[in-house]
Amino acid sequence: MSSNTILFGAMALPSGRPPVGINLQEWLYVELRDAMLTGRIPPGSKLPGSRALAKHLGVARGTVHSAYQQLFSEGYTVSRTGSGTRVSVELPDTKLRAFSLDQGDGADVTVRRTPPVTDWLERLSATPAITRRKILPGLLPFFPMRSDVHSFPIDLWRKLHIQQMRSSKVETLLDYDPAGLPSLRRAIAQYLGSARGVHVPEDQIVVLSSVQQGIDLCLRLLARPGASVWMEDPGYPGVRQLMTVAGCKVVDVPVDQQGMRIEHGVQVAPEAELIYVTPSRQMPTSYQLSPYRRRALLRWANASGAYIIEDDYDSEYRFIAKPIPALRSMAGADDSVILAGTFSKLLFPSVRLAYLVLPPHLVNNFTQALALTSRHPNSLNQAVLAAFFDQGHFDRHVRRMRKLYSLRAEALNCAAQQHWRGLIEVPEIRGGLDIAASLLVGHETEACERMEKAGVDVMPLGRFYRSPKSGGFLLGFAPYEERAIQEAALKVRKALT
Repeated sequence: MSSNTILFGAMALPSGRPPVGINLQEWLYVELRDAMLTGRIPPGSKLPGSRALAKHLGVARGTVHSAYQQLFSEGYTVSRTGSGTRVSVELPDTKLRAFSLDQGDGADVTVRRTPPVTDWLERLSATPAITRRKILPGLLPFFPMRSDVHSFPIDLWRKLHIQQMRSSKVETLLDYDPAGLPSLRRAIAQYLGSARGVHVPEDQIVVLSSVQQGIDLCLRLLARPGASVWMEDPGYPGVRQLMTVAGCKVVDVPVDQQGMRIEHGVQVAPEAELIYVTPSRQMPTSYQLSPYRRRALLRWANASGAYIIEDDYDSEYRFIAKPIPALRSMAGADDSVILAGTFSKLLFPSVRLAYLVLPPHLVNNFTQALALTSRHPNSLNQAVLAAFFDQGHFDRHVRRMRKLYSLRAEALNCAAQQHWRGLIEVPEIRGGLDIAASLLVGHETEACERMEKAGVDVMPLGRFYRSPKSGGFLLGFAPYEERAIQEAALKVRKALT
């Protein structure tokens, strides 16, 4: 029996006072628990009443009562009417330690775990391009597919964020409809009507964390295992990877200066259940799907029952004229086209908000799937973005960035003409955040390595193609000031000559 315990009946209970600075309740709880675990207070023993123990220890009765309550809540004691508080026959720690008591301390037992072999994992392993691309430190020219976060009105965003955190708006912190915050869906519907020619009620819009999440849902809900799906070639690798992992038969449909060759897709895979297309600005070529092919695609989809996923990823940034209306705005598109859009490129990547515009008959299925798989995106960010729309900040920001990106596109064109003649051919830049450029000398992989050593970050075009293609790069210009573009252009010339 230790020097800090006393006998109370047949039990050794704590005595004295705890060290200075230790909470009395916590000290008593720990002492009683340790006495139970070491057997100094045997299992099944009846503990003294709180009044009696408090008198023996010289503490308040409330202190003893609180320690008893904590022991009871954690399963160390049981309490029955008429029999008082007793020590549990089986203590929680005994159950937790049962394996180590039976098997030793476990130090000599090592199980080398490997992921289970599932169909999904096998398909994931078969897509090596799914590994994350190496990104050089910082954001160096000419890394593509990025907006200029330094030009975003962050102080304004912070102000709106603080306003949403007021006590009068505490409901923002609660769960919301899995389809998204009603105020944001309403704002998106109004924006699509004015900017993209798409007039839909807000209840046909669902809010997501990313377009990638939306496409994953489309593949799960609309394409049966083994189904044929059309994919642009060249096209966005992340979508092709999703199709592969979903177990679909990916049919690569060539792209030319009029966009996806619809007649080729119909010829090789007329049974396709899903089509992915970027009609307003094809990724990565920047071509537009011609009016004739738009109509042909809609006619075929409506006749075959296939669905079209229209990725409208950066169509707002068009420099030579107004943005082209979305495919979803055309007559006959209501029941066959799913429009996907993101705010990651219009605002900043970490906002993690995107949306789908769905045919009416798909809304319930997608909402149920979202409720099951993700509940809902960050409702606080949704509320801030809704206020950003409602107060007119979104339109002003897009107009300002369109002008800024146009100037930087011109700077890249000028730098290419000045420094890259005979090395890299850059076409006229009519919109977007980046441009596909052709390499005129050497090999794409070797050129990328040379530019990386020179401190220039580019993305090889070969990453987007399935069919053989001469070398080139996807060059970003939107995040970089004109001086940085000029300096990087000089580094590229030195690296390639």
